[in-house]
Amino acid sequence: MTSEASLSSALEGAVVIEAGDERGEFAGMLLAMLGAEVIKLEGRHGSNSRSMGPLTRSEHGPEQSLCFSRYNLGKKSVSLEFEHPAAGLVHHRLGNRADIIIDSGEADDVDRRLKFYREMQKSNPRLIVCAITPFGLDGPYRDFKMTDLTQLAMGGVMASCGYDPRPDGTYDTPPIAPAMWQANHIACEHAVLAIFAALFFRELTGNGDLIDLSIHEAVSNCTEVAIPSYIYNQAIVQRQTGRHAAEHPTRPWLRRTKDGRYVKAFMFWSRHEARVIGEMLSEVGIEHDLDSNTYRELCERSPSAGHSHLNGLVDKLAASMTAEDLFHRAQAKGLLWASVREPEKNITDPHFQARGTFQSIEDLAAGRPLYYPVSLATGGSMPLTAFERGAPRLGEHTREVLDQLGITEAELKLLASQGAI
Repeated sequence: MTSEASLSSALEGAVVIEAGDERGEFAGMLLAMLGAEVIKLEGRHGSNSRSMGPLTRSEHGPEQSLCFSRYNLGKKSVSLEFEHPAAGLVHHRLGNRADIIIDSGEADDVDRRLKFYREMQKSNPRLIVCAITPFGLDGPYRDFKMTDLTQLAMGGVMASCGYDPRPDGTYDTPPIAPAMWQANHIACEHAVLAIFAALFFRELTGNGDLIDLSIHEAVSNCTEVAIPSYIYNQAIVQRQTGRHAAEHPTRPWLRRTKDGRYVKAFMFWSRHEARVIGEMLSEVGIEHDLDSNTYRELCERSPSAGHSHLNGLVDKLAASMTAEDLFHRAQAKGLLWASVREPEKNITDPHFQARGTFQSIEDLAAGRPLYYPVSLATGGSMPLTAFERGAPRLGEHTREVLDQLGITEAELKLLASQGAI
């Protein structure tokens, strides 16, 4: 088996049912990326994420959301009102066909649907159910209301992200959130890992499982050194501008460049770095003393003063060059430096293009192809994961999926007449 087949077809033949709201969509998309057939149950009016911006047009519509398009690549859409009394004739057959169910939303909503999934597991004991809720299905916070931003706040991530404190260690700026949908991404990545563990367990035992995933707990697992520092050193880390939170302040790494952008100049403050930076300064005609006895004596007498002196020269170097030029020159000399880029600049980056990271997928609503990040790995020169199609239109696959379940034409008409599809 080739590496391409082993990854992009890892879940080939597996059927995933996705229900609930936008909080679990990334997990379903990751499973689709690995070859699973992901059937999204949306109801007749579509998922709430279909109304989330940005939109391809000013007017709202079920096919206009770029948010929905991004997180539902490669899925099938079935406009079935899952909890409608008439939908009972679908439940048993759907459960027998499915390997995995992902349901996300408020704990009450997911818990209410669990009774259907438990019935499905009676006839299909190999069925794996993954519930993604703000705080899990039990506990004192079970019914608290949360958004992506408030999850980042309460989970501890936001406290480690922000700008440098004042010299006295206090802050005059608030914590900041690192990125949009970060809490949902973290939770969905944890969900996929748990699902794969359940699949391995099923191979050993023949039994499915119920995964009760708390977004709050997943986010709290991703606070870097904050928890170890507190537990082992009784220390609280400080947030810093463009740097990892740390128990003690570290020197700034962001440098303003000639074109008004920034470069992240990571420094170990070694003699080798000073020599290389001296070479770069000489190449652009900036005078320096990094190869002098005076600088060496300064570093021996006061390492902190030596660091400050080198720091100032790096600022001068950055100010003399564009961000991309400095990035490539520094990398050519083995320095751990990188330009700070806007995300969209990576679409045309030659490295991403060579690895097939972004895929052009036709978007009917936009009337043109749109680029999506689809691959994290390659098998030499070919991307190992991709999508045969973009996000589905509302109800695009309803008849196809119900036909595969053996729902007759008469049953389809009955479901439609009673408002279940």
